[in-house]
Amino acid sequence: MALWVSSSFEKLVIVMIVLVLVHHHHLANGNANENIENRVSGCDLFQGSWVEDISNPPQYNATTCPFIEKEFNCQNNGRPDHNYLYYSWHPTSCDLPRWDFIQVGSKVMKDMDRMVAFEMALGTWGAWVDTNIDPTKTMVFFQGISPNHYNGSDWNEPNAKQCQGQMTPVLGSIYPGQYPPAVAVVKRALSKIKKPVTLLDITTLSLLRKDGHPSIYGIGGASGMDCTHWCIAGVPDTWNQILYNLIIWHKL
Repeated sequence: MALWVSSSFEKLVIVMIVLVLVHHHHLANGNANENIENRVSGCDLFQGSWVEDISNPPQYNATTCPFIEKEFNCQNNGRPDHNYLYYSWHPTSCDLPRWDFIQVGSKVMKDMDRMVAFEMALGTWGAWVDTNIDPTKTMVFFQGISPNHYNGSDWNEPNAKQCQGQMTPVLGSIYPGQYPPAVAVVKRALSKIKKPVTLLDITTLSLLRKDGHPSIYGIGGASGMDCTHWCIAGVPDTWNQILYNLIIWHKL
């Protein structure tokens, strides 16, 4: 049985949230599954650093892929450098294998603080999970907060023009700036859910990639500055890569 996991990267309704429900399936190759489990079991896949690796190119060509929306296609929009395509995420204590993707087919409150509204929405979602999800049949993943890079002081470059011209990640595995306040809200809300929910904690690894946004190579061109979305190919591919390894690790 094949599996297709889709994720939507910045869908805004009231909250930025991606829910992926993955139903049980069995891997045909038991030895391969055991090998992957041995490589990631007990390892925090979300802690590590970005390492330049020109021998490890993207798994697809963004300039010819018909599924990438214009605002995310930095190469077709004229971004001159290619460095950002050749950084691989390396967890501190293990390897992160690459995988090809497999596809199968009554009350209105105004002026509420955004974080309060966010936490209320997560509470509603968590109650739904506790009521409707059977952990023996379904595993629930919650995608963490995707950060932006508009303030260079956050990564110790106060003279930076937002994310424009950034060509390398923040060195190391520790981000020097503050984390988005929504991160604490998410972790607090998830801790209240009784059924198991796996947090795809992509915030830190994404904060390190100040170079990964369209900047002036998005849909607005030189007149715009997009330091919120991500170039495709780019950082979101690593989110998916981690998700697939977690699925295999848990023998789904």
